[in-house]
Amino acid sequence: MDFWQSLVLLARHWLFFGVTLLLAIVVTAGVYEAVKPQYQATTDLLLVPPSISTTNLKNVSPYDAYGNLNTVASIVSDAESSQGAANRLFKEGLSGTYTVGTDPTGAVPELILVVTASTPAAALEQDAILTTDAIIDLQHAQQLSGADPLTFVTANYLARPVSAPADDKSRLRVGVAAGVVLVFLAVALTFLYDATMRRRAAPQGREGQPEREMSVLRAADGSGEPDREAQLTATGLGSNQAAKHYAPFTASGRESKRTAAQPHTTAPERDPAPTHQAQDR
Repeated sequence: MDFWQSLVLLARHWLFFGVTLLLAIVVTAGVYEAVKPQYQATTDLLLVPPSISTTNLKNVSPYDAYGNLNTVASIVSDAESSQGAANRLFKEGLSGTYTVGTDPTGAVPELILVVTASTPAAALEQDAILTTDAIIDLQHAQQLSGADPLTFVTANYLARPVSAPADDKSRLRVGVAAGVVLVFLAVALTFLYDATMRRRAAPQGREGQPEREMSVLRAADGSGEPDREAQLTATGLGSNQAAKHYAPFTASGRESKRTAAQPHTTAPERDPAPTHQAQDR
């Protein structure tokens, strides 16, 4: 069945298909509403170089040696995304999901911290926990080196969240997936309905006929092979047609035509004893 035949079938059963499609839309809307939205809070931290020149200083921060604050941002992002940091943040009260990234263009040395929670208040609260931990981690790595605090790379707020807007991407993905599955289910049910109606409209009482016909066609010796003559008889061919079907093939020509046209006769019986006796010589 091609695409156009499928459309014709759906149009033929438009009422059934319309009802199932309407039910699919209602269920999809229910699934979309059942999935609760998530709320996101985002903070941008800008990495700032030391306020003094570190050219002639010896006891400087190890981050000053990279010469590029984008590299420092990548180091802090990887540290906050590690499993150890996740365990630490969980103990501090961050129960939602979070991500710590950098500027995708690489133009600004910044940290982008995103926290996702079930409520706006929880998202804002946990975003503050994540931001504080990132700032402390940045300072702690430099303090361990024993560098002069004036040579530290610091982080300033570039953007702080005031509210946590709802993120409907997860709900939308679930709704689209459910809608596609339910629409295909509606189409499949329509095809099944069409097959059921065709089966009911078919003539009744022919369920066991093919098996009975095959049993008639079995040979009498029980070999299991179909008997050709019985098959022709069972399929409606008369004895004359069967004889004609099995008539030997003779050479073509006028004689063969006459032979085929002659009616089939039985062998003549042997003449009885002659009634007239031969004359005496």
